[in-house]
Amino acid sequence: MKKFLPLILAVLSITFFIVMIARHEGHLGNSKSIYVKLKPVDPRSIIQGDYMALNYHLYFGDLPPTIALTKVRISEPDESEYLKREYFYNQHSVMSYVQLDAQRKVIRTSFNPNLLTAYPNVSARLVLKNPENTFEGLYPAARSFLFAEGLEPCYRNAQYAELKVQENGQPLLVGLVDENLQPFQCEQNHAWWKGPKT
Repeated sequence: MKKFLPLILAVLSITFFIVMIARHEGHLGNSKSIYVKLKPVDPRSIIQGDYMALNYHLYFGDLPPTIALTKVRISEPDESEYLKREYFYNQHSVMSYVQLDAQRKVIRTSFNPNLLTAYPNVSARLVLKNPENTFEGLYPAARSFLFAEGLEPCYRNAQYAELKVQENGQPLLVGLVDENLQPFQCEQNHAWWKGPKT
């Protein structure tokens, strides 16, 4: 039996990675993109490579002044009930509800599920991670975006994070995009062993 142990462990490891890949592929294939505005991002470097810390602007209780929307009053319960500490305390994640514009950019985030009925065609669920048990510490999907060494000058111009969100609100960070929601394609335009293309 002992001589087969390494083989069994190898098969289990491969099976685990295949399941993980299949799960992520299923998420990508059965979800819709939404775009979340990034506040000023913080480029950093760690031993494993480069990454960018992400700071999301989720528009809690406010809307961008440039967005003109039909005013629909969200019915009770009042939003303030959802902002109490008890709603976030000891919750690994918190369900939120986002309102989207025509380009599927998040323009408002609420904890009131009535937002889904108030804006049925331009709203979605969005699960937020809650590692700090505070309103201020909530974020979707990931707090950082990893990329190959040397690509920070390309990604520093990111304006939005693209999230693939399933119907149940589970998000997956798939990339960073510019103000026109276009991907940067930094990897394709930069060969790290030769320098950037001219």
